[in-house]
Amino acid sequence: MDDFITSVVQEHILTLTINRPKARNALNQEMYLLLAQGLEHAQQDELIRVVLIKGSNDIFCAGNDMQDFQAMSEGKPDQHGARFMRALINCDKPIVAAVNGPAIGIGTTLLQFVDFLYLSSTAMFQTPFIAMGLCPELGSSELLAQHIGIRKAKSMLLAGERMLADEAVTLGFANEVCKSADDTATAKAETLAKLAPIAMRTSKAMLMKTSRPNLLALIEYENKNLAYLVTQPESREAVNAFMEKRQPDFSLY
Repeated sequence: MDDFITSVVQEHILTLTINRPKARNALNQEMYLLLAQGLEHAQQDELIRVVLIKGSNDIFCAGNDMQDFQAMSEGKPDQHGARFMRALINCDKPIVAAVNGPAIGIGTTLLQFVDFLYLSSTAMFQTPFIAMGLCPELGSSELLAQHIGIRKAKSMLLAGERMLADEAVTLGFANEVCKSADDTATAKAETLAKLAPIAMRTSKAMLMKTSRPNLLALIEYENKNLAYLVTQPESREAVNAFMEKRQPDFSLY
């Protein structure tokens, strides 16, 4: 397999780059595994003090791979997605992210768990779950409203509406729109890596102490609903329509 997730450790920073440009950086099961392993390694390795997540080229992540959805609709279980979600929530090292261009589906929801988020002016966020016959995931059914307010969260989760870069900063989802999101995120990671590492881990763990068990239970509940919905005719129609480059027809459901 190509290096769809590149992993580099330098100056106490683990940089994970989503690097599958031909598929617009969509995440498949192998990529979920690599991301999970990277986060788990960062959690255990004392030499790693910060995690930096970014996408290659001009897109952060186009969401879940449609071929994986197709396989799951036929009964193949999720192998590594839930592991990635748990690793992301359980990571006590600070996580910095840079977003250039679109962040779709899980490309948006994973960003709920980063500690510092920097955007290019082209950054765009969208969670078109219902358009795919699915439901919110990765804690977004509750957590997204806490980040951006209930009205905007409903517009994204129920209607699939977009959130652009400036709006994301105004609503508190991101820190800053930058001339270079990658450079700003890297500079922040370098600053964090120079701070007291044990105090940093302890403080982040404290910030997550009460919410982490609830979040893990929530994503388990969401994943059960996703596993059901992805096998239903609505989702199969949505996936087939995407593959065939046409609008889905839900009139029969």
